[in-house]
Order: sequence, then structure tokens, then C-alpha cells
Amino acid sequence: MSKDKSASPVNTDYFCTSITNIYSVLQRVLSFLTLPRLVGLYVVLFCAVALQNYLLGFGNYNNYLMFARPFHNLLLDKSIYGLHPELYDDNYKYSPTFAWLMGPFYYLPVLFGMTMWNLLNTVVLLAGVWFYLSDEKDPAQQRRVALLIIILEALITAQNLQSNNMIVGSMLLGLYFLRRERVWQAAFFFVLCLFIKFYGVAAAGFFLFYPKKPQFILAMIVWTVLFALAPLTLISPDHLMAEYEEWFRLVVEVKLGLQVSVMGIAEAWFGMSKTDDNYRIIEAIGATLFLLPFLRFNLWKDWLFQRRMIAYFFLFMIVFNKMAESPTYVMAVTGVALWWTTLSEPTRLDQILLALVIVFTSLSPTDIFPQVVQKQFFQPYNIKALPCLLVWARVQYQIWMQPSNSNPSVIADSAMPSQYQPDRQH
Repeated sequence: MSKDKSASPVNTDYFCTSITNIYSVLQRVLSFLTLPRLVGLYVVLFCAVALQNYLLGFGNYNNYLMFARPFHNLLLDKSIYGLHPELYDDNYKYSPTFAWLMGPFYYLPVLFGMTMWNLLNTVVLLAGVWFYLSDEKDPAQQRRVALLIIILEALITAQNLQSNNMIVGSMLLGLYFLRRERVWQAAFFFVLCLFIKFYGVAAAGFFLFYPKKPQFILAMIVWTVLFALAPLTLISPDHLMAEYEEWFRLVVEVKLGLQVSVMGIAEAWFGMSKTDDNYRIIEAIGATLFLLPFLRFNLWKDWLFQRRMIAYFFLFMIVFNKMAESPTYVMAVTGVALWWTTLSEPTRLDQILLALVIVFTSLSPTDIFPQVVQKQFFQPYNIKALPCLLVWARVQYQIWMQPSNSNPSVIADSAMPSQYQPDRQH
């Protein structure tokens, strides 16, 4: 039987054209979704999925109950850890301070509380993107593009009633205030991340790029102490200390997640053994590759270098995270969006990478693809992680290819948008 020549390997051109066409569709959607429409879509859609989860039953909103109801145990001076099947399923793995912060939601009816929870997460995410991109040359356009890239992953987080949208928004707000030299506001948002999902506080490391380093460190210490002691309004010091000890134990002994990351790819594609030593090696490689660009000290004040490193950080935090799962990918895709805003003239390769992220990272868990494809291909081979890994490599290449300059002040003046001026308020 003769081979069909039309099925020859030359079809790579067709593949590239198809991916580019997806990018063109994105451009057309973007032209319709003005910034006000997009913000409105976020609010309506993310609040609507709270109603959807409520109607689907208890099993679909247990995450929210696990956030809101530990406050009940604080009121009774009981431990918030361990199993409490009368309140929610699963183990509570967050800080005592987060349980205290969720107090207002404890008093709300479940449906209204879920809606307000998703609304709060949405507002913080929108505010983070809005302010972080406020110094761009065309901030309205950049916000619109970034929100469009992020929306699918943010929706997945909202459907799971998770806090990742708030974490991403808080990190962006902290970075914005760092850039404005408003260290107390910056430290507040980083410490908030610490007491919800502790890895978000790592974004505070970018204080190295900005002035007022001693003031920022002081602000971090003060806010950390205040947040840590807040539950004392409800429980005794001894009880609070015991709760923190239990929380630290859970953080150290936490079980592996779904590993939608480099670890999962290494296991599925290359047969890597699932051992702690192997994970540590991969984490060490990722951390080394992330930290090495910081050796380019003469670029620390460069606006473009700062932006690329922040995008690189958001990708690194998920791509090399052994606990990564689908709802956490709003952080990685935010990194993709931040990277995209640094491109003055995206190449065809950049366009293809963005299309791959949208299709195989953001759309792969949705009903657009049949369940058989998801269960037999996407999930076992960790396809969701692959496009973000490719973008991570692309950002790394661009960081290292960025020209150096012996005069940082000249770099800063030429790289920053003309309207950027540090805010001297305290």
C-alpha cells in the first residue's frame, strides 16, 4: 500500500501556520474585549462559578468551607488542624492567621460567602495586574492583553474556590509598591502571602532591585509579627504557639501534589524515579538557573531586566514546584503574560509559544478536548506544564542575551517608560 505523500513530515509548516492562526483569533477577540468589558467579564464570570459550585453540591465547595470554618474552632479555643468532618472534609493546611482572617466569611451564608470569596480574589488579582502594569508605555493595552492571557487559568482557580488569584494579585501589588518605594504597603502584601500560601513571600526578594532596603526589611519584620500575633485576640499564647508548631509540621511533611511540573515531565517522559533525591536535584537545578542572572549586577536597575526577571520568577515558582497542580497555574501563566508585555515586537516564535500556552496549558483541562484525550495523553504526560517550561526557557535566553551596560543609571533612564516616577510617599 503506497504512502500518502500529503502526510509527509513537511506538514510542520501547516502546524506553525495553525498555531499562528490561533494567535490571530486571539487578536480578534482582543479587539472586541475592551478593558472595561474584560474587567466586567472577570467579575461576573468568577462570581457565577461560585453559584455553579453551590448548585452542584457540597463536594464542589469543600475548599471554601475549609477556608471559612476553621474560625469556628478558634472561637471555641480548639485546634484548627486535624479532621473536623462536621465542618469540612480534608485537613486544614494553612496558618492560624489565615483562619483568623477568614472570620468574616464564617458568619456569611455559604452561597453569599462563596460569591464574596471569589469576588475578593478577583478584585485583588485585577488590582495587581492594573497597578503592576501602570508604568507601561500603553498601560490600558498591556492590562487588556495580560488579563486576556490570564483569564482561563484564573477561572480554573475560581472554579476550585482556591486562593491563588489573591496570591498572584498580592504579589503583583507588593512588587508595584516596591517599585514606587512605598515599602510598608509592599511588605503588607508580601506578608499576607506568607500567611496564606507561604511561597508567595519569595517575591519580596526583588527588594534587592530597589532603594530603601533597610526600611523594607523593618516593614517585613513588623508586619510579620502583627500578622503572626493576630489570633491572640481569640486564643491564648500557648494555644497559638501549639497551632504554629502544627502548621510548620504540616508544611514540612506535606505530601506530593499532582506534579504538573518539570518533575512530572521527567517521570512521564524519561522514566525518572519518584524519589526525594531526584526532586531535590531538579529543584537545585531550577533554583541555580533562576539565581544566576542576579549576577548581572549592572542590570539590576534596568527596567527591562527587572520585568523579565519577575516574569521568570512567576514561571519558575510553578514549573519547578513538586506541589504544582492545575489551579496553581494562574501564577505561571501570569508569568507568561508579564513576559509578553516586555516584548516590543513579538517574533513568530513568541507568538507560537503564547498560542501553545493558551491551547495546551489553559485549554487542555477544559471540555474543549475529549476526556479520553485528557486522561490518556494530557494528564499522564503532564502536557499542561510543557508550554510554560518552553516560555521559561525563552525568557531565560532573552535575559542572558540582554546587552550589559557599565552605567546602571544610564540603563535605568533609557529603559524605563517616561511617565515612571517613584512615589515618595511613605
